[in-house]
Amino acid sequence: MTAVETTAPGKRGNRSKKYLEGPERERQILEAAIAYVSRRGLAFSTREMAEELGISQPLLYRYFANKDELLQRIFDEVYLKNWDPRWNIDLADRSVPMRDRLVRYLRAYTATILDEHWIRIFIASALDDPQISKRYLGMLHETTFPLIFKEIAAEANACIPEDAEFSEIAREIIWGFHSSFFYLGVRKFIYRGELPKDIDAVICARVDVLLNGLCASLPNLSYSTQTGVTE
Repeated sequence: MTAVETTAPGKRGNRSKKYLEGPERERQILEAAIAYVSRRGLAFSTREMAEELGISQPLLYRYFANKDELLQRIFDEVYLKNWDPRWNIDLADRSVPMRDRLVRYLRAYTATILDEHWIRIFIASALDDPQISKRYLGMLHETTFPLIFKEIAAEANACIPEDAEFSEIAREIIWGFHSSFFYLGVRKFIYRGELPKDIDAVICARVDVLLNGLCASLPNLSYSTQTGVTE
């Protein structure tokens, strides 16, 4: 059980509070809540969480007004705080070959998400309350996925209309590729299996497969435009 420390160290059974400054206690509660949600999932009440953390429900509400606000803070701490805006900036840097851009991005991204809390809370959200998983996937679908496809197509000199929208087929190709790195975390923290000994070699190999296959397929993919579908 993850509990928030409330008694003075070395005084077992002493009911006196350990005085923490507001921000320090809030941080302690948030970290314990993240561990709790990682283990328990999102199907809980604030009363259940407070009891598990060894604090009162009013104390929990002092820092987080309700469950939704707590989940928002967990999203900010576990996901948004670890989202690096430079990823998309670097992916769009055409002075660097696309293979190098993708490998560099996926090294950083995979290192970020291969974290037990990151993976388990994401899966729990998808099962219990999708507000966290949907928000994060929305960030990927709105920015990173279309950008990766656009940059691959540009380097391959593919003729894509300027007003073309990200097609469903293109989205599925990039999403499937990107999800393969998320699955490494699922394998480790959900299935409790082993990871490849050389993750960097896996990243490079998957990038090569994507680039070779997608570039060969680009002429046959369709792109939705404002006036219809063009081939």
